[in-house]
Amino acid sequence: MINSIVRLLSLVGLGLATFLACEEDSSIAIESKVALDKTTTSGKIGDVITANVTLKGSDVQKLVVTKSINGVPAPDFSVEIPLTAGNDSYPFSQMILAGDEEGTLVYTFSGFNGSGALIDASDLAVSVRLSGVPLLTRYDWRLAQQITGGDNTLTDAMRDNVYRLNADYSWQYDWGASGPTNFEDLNQYCAWKIIGNESQVDSIYLIKFGFLAATPTLEGYKVTKLEGEDLWLETTMDLSWLGLSAETPVIEKYIGIAKSSDFTPYRGANPADYSWGNCTPGAY
Repeated sequence: MINSIVRLLSLVGLGLATFLACEEDSSIAIESKVALDKTTTSGKIGDVITANVTLKGSDVQKLVVTKSINGVPAPDFSVEIPLTAGNDSYPFSQMILAGDEEGTLVYTFSGFNGSGALIDASDLAVSVRLSGVPLLTRYDWRLAQQITGGDNTLTDAMRDNVYRLNADYSWQYDWGASGPTNFEDLNQYCAWKIIGNESQVDSIYLIKFGFLAATPTLEGYKVTKLEGEDLWLETTMDLSWLGLSAETPVIEKYIGIAKSSDFTPYRGANPADYSWGNCTPGAY
């Protein structure tokens, strides 16, 4: 009998604790007065992100949007969204800019009352995918496939060929431990340039000086894919001397790899010996 009473009291105590916990949880579920239709989104440089802001109640008299990257406020960004009587829903749109990819991008929507006191705020976190020039300079690019006139022309010795496209538009080339295979060691590798813009690269020109040449050679490639860790380039070459077309299509596919100290320009040679041309990156 006593054991039954003890068990009954235990069950009552457990039920009361659960009820109090539920009451406590419900007491902290406060509805935001500056509500967003989403708290996260994503895009790449050049994309326009959108959100819808809903104001709950009449306390908010002023709505301001600020921007931060890794918690550091962007000093040149502060947007006040005009409020109108009888309207509680407002659209927001903003283009992702070059530089936004350098950390955690957050837009903060802050509501203030008529006295300028903060009432409530909500954050929109944006995951920025790299694209364009920032993507090209983020990785080193290792040759993974080469197709010439429809035939696979990638040899084992070419699989460790790596390009580095620097942010100052200088270009470096490491032909790997297997050594040069197509007289790469007779060139001075100088620079690169793009056709397009920072966020949308249509073509790339690689600029080099032939052996002891004073005039640079520009090799143009159409960018057919630049996404994630994939860089696909396409060009034509005059291979009539091999019995092929004077405009033989060449497709090269590169894989982005993390930059490392193993990258060695002019591997096995002194880079100072490759400076016979007047190379001016960024000026071509």
